[in-house]
Amino acid sequence: MGNENKTDKHLLVIDDEVEITKSIFRQFRRKYTVHTATSGEEALRVMESNHIQVVLSDQRMPGMTGVDFFEIIKDKYPEALKMILTGYSDIEAVVGAINEGQVFRYLTKPWNPAELDLAVKEAFDKHELITSNQRLMKKLNEANISLEKKVKERTEELENSNSRLQQLNIEKNKTIGIVTHDLRNPIGNAYNFSDLLISDYNDFSEEEHLEFLKIINERCSYSLNLIENFLDATKIESGILDLEFKNWDYRELIKNSIAQNNIFANKKNQKIHFECLSEKLFVLCDKNKMEQVFNNLISNAIKYSPENKNIWIQLEQQDKQLVTKVIDEGQGIQEKELATIFNSYQITSSKSTAGEKSTGLGLAIARKIIEAHEGNIKVTSELGAGSTFIFTIPL
Repeated sequence: MGNENKTDKHLLVIDDEVEITKSIFRQFRRKYTVHTATSGEEALRVMESNHIQVVLSDQRMPGMTGVDFFEIIKDKYPEALKMILTGYSDIEAVVGAINEGQVFRYLTKPWNPAELDLAVKEAFDKHELITSNQRLMKKLNEANISLEKKVKERTEELENSNSRLQQLNIEKNKTIGIVTHDLRNPIGNAYNFSDLLISDYNDFSEEEHLEFLKIINERCSYSLNLIENFLDATKIESGILDLEFKNWDYRELIKNSIAQNNIFANKKNQKIHFECLSEKLFVLCDKNKMEQVFNNLISNAIKYSPENKNIWIQLEQQDKQLVTKVIDEGQGIQEKELATIFNSYQITSSKSTAGEKSTGLGLAIARKIIEAHEGNIKVTSELGAGSTFIFTIPL
């Protein structure tokens, strides 16, 4: 079956379990024209009567496996991007198909809906880039060689398309690299200290036991925060950001975040000041997401400020907007870096003052959360004098 939301992006889902095809159909019906089939034979008939750009198939099906189906269609429909859902027992066959260039991406069952959403989006993006490249190549072949200007223009277009393809791959590799690098160290540290406690417990004093536990706790906290940031970033890139709006006392939300961050400020002898004239200030917002924004901005102010400095959180009302400012006396941000500071994986040249880590995701997530609350966020900064992050949301 196909859905009624007609788009020029056609997705074919193949699985002998009807409930699975229904589930995937519901997930994607608003984004793409989704066709479903319960066998390879039925899928072939769908391919013949529709321009399918992306095929998502189960591997293990009666009569014809997903890899078998891809082998049949690879010559007739070479431009169709092929993705496969598989169990761990079938990985070897799937890896073989990947090496032969028949499979663009595989996901193991059970799959994560956000991961599947992102993988399907990337497949459509790649298909669009491939067909764009093919169109450009055709135009280049038909162009008169003597028309150097036109050849140059078309070549530049081709280079831009190739650059987009390479950028997709770079972003994927960057994400994998950050995850493996940034998680390996803290988890390794936590493991080593816990191993010391287990194997040589009596060789250490109670003070040393407590210090080891603090290190383990801090490393685990950092790892958990990193994982949560990556999950949030994945959801945001996939267009999934679930918000639960309720009326909350905005002052209390900020006070809670200050209390959570005071322990880190105290270690550097920093003072956090909260300035607000109103006693009660109720705002329609998602409590957890707004606290995530506060925690990110406050922790950054602590992280990039030296010892014995002040941090201010100020609230102002401007017409029907609530303006929140987080001001620090830190080292500031270079002017050339301000334009991209809210992009994912952007880490500035400014260094934390006590070796604190950064994933380059916090500000990008904060911006998306603020925009989802119909607000906006910006930053002003002066090297050597500090930075001011300002965001607004409707009252």
